[in-house]
Amino acid sequence: MKNAVSLLIKYMMMYLSCLVPRSRKIYVFGAWLGEKFADNPKYLFLEAQRDPDIRPVWITKDPEVCRQVRAMGYEAYLHASLKGIWIQLRAKYAVVCNGISDVNHTFLGRAVFLNLWHGVPLKKVGYDDDKVKNWDSQGQKIRRMIQQIPLGREYVVATSENYAPIYESAFRRPADHVLVMGQPRNDIFFDEEGRFHAQHKLRHAARGKKIILYAPTHRKEGQIPFPLEENFDFQRLNQWCREHQAVFVIKRHFYHREDPVDFSGFSNIADITEKSMDIQEILMDTDLLVTDYSSTYIDYLLLDRPMVFYDFDYQDYLKTDREMYYNYEDVTPGYKAETFDRLLEEMDMIFQGKDQFRDDRRKVRDLFYCEQGQKAVGSKLLEFLKKMS
Repeated sequence: MKNAVSLLIKYMMMYLSCLVPRSRKIYVFGAWLGEKFADNPKYLFLEAQRDPDIRPVWITKDPEVCRQVRAMGYEAYLHASLKGIWIQLRAKYAVVCNGISDVNHTFLGRAVFLNLWHGVPLKKVGYDDDKVKNWDSQGQKIRRMIQQIPLGREYVVATSENYAPIYESAFRRPADHVLVMGQPRNDIFFDEEGRFHAQHKLRHAARGKKIILYAPTHRKEGQIPFPLEENFDFQRLNQWCREHQAVFVIKRHFYHREDPVDFSGFSNIADITEKSMDIQEILMDTDLLVTDYSSTYIDYLLLDRPMVFYDFDYQDYLKTDREMYYNYEDVTPGYKAETFDRLLEEMDMIFQGKDQFRDDRRKVRDLFYCEQGQKAVGSKLLEFLKKMS
C-alpha cells in the first residue's frame, strides 16, 4: 500500500511538472543511475561548457560526484536537493546514458530527453532483452502508457544506419526519434586540441611496459559474482607479463565493482575497477584489449589496435544471460580463446606482431559506425537539441 501511494504521488508530480515553464538554456546531464560522472553524458556535458547559450548542470545522487564536478568549476546538484529539483523543473533538455533514472525524472515532465546509451550494443538491450524483465507484462504496459505524456519526448542516438532499426525496437522509439550520429565519449579519440585534457594515468603508471586491458561485461546484471578466479591462473599470468614486459590491467563491469578480489600479491597485475579513471582514457593507453561480449571493444575499434576475445562461457551466456544482435564470429575481429591456455597463446601471437585482423577490424568498424560516428560528434548533438522545441 505504501509503495502504491508513493508511486501515485510520483506520477502526480510528473504530470504537474509539465506545467512549469522550461528554459531552453538549461540542460541537465546524468549517468549510470545518478551514481557516476562518466560516459557519453560526461563528454557532452564538457562539450556544452564551450557554448555560451547553454547552462549545463550535472545531476547526481552521490555527494562525492557532486563535489568532484564542482571542483572542476562546473555546476552540479544532488538530484533530490531543493536546488536540484528546481533546476530540473526548469530544464528543457535532459541527457542520459542508461535511461530516465539517470536524473530525477519525476520533475522533468515535457522535457526533451536525449538517450546516448552507454555503448554500441552487441548484446540485446532494453525491450529486446526478454531475459531480464517481462517488458510486455500488463503492469509494464500501463506504466509506459502513464509515462508517455510527460516523458515521451525521448530521442536515442544510434551510431550507424544498421543500428537505427535496432534502437527503434530496443527503446520503443519511432524512427524519427532515432538519430544516427555517434558517441560523444569517443570525441576524446579525435581531440587534437587537448580540450578533454586526457591525463594518461595508466600509461604513466605502467612505466614503459605494454598495457593489456581486461574489460569483460557483466554476468546477469551483477546478480552473480563474475567468475574471475575460475577462469584465470594468476600466477602463470603474472609470470607471463613479467617475461613480456607487460602489465595486465583488470577493469570489471560497474555491476561487479564490489566482488571481493585481491591482487596485492602480483607484481604485474592490477585491478583498477574502483579507481577513478575514465574508460576512454584507459582505452587510449591500452596496447591490447582482452574482452568477451562487452561493447568496450566497439569503442576500441576506432583506435584500430589488436584485441583478443576470451569467451570461456559463450554458449552458456547465450542460453542463460543475453542474446546478441549479430553472429558473434562475424563481428568480433580478433583471436578467440575459450580456455586460459589458449588466451596466453593468442596474447603471444599479438606480442610477436601476428596481427591478422586489421582488415576485419575496419570492416566491422564501418558496420558499427557511420562516417560521422568515426569523428567528433559532440557539437553536432548539441545543435540537434537546440532545434528541439
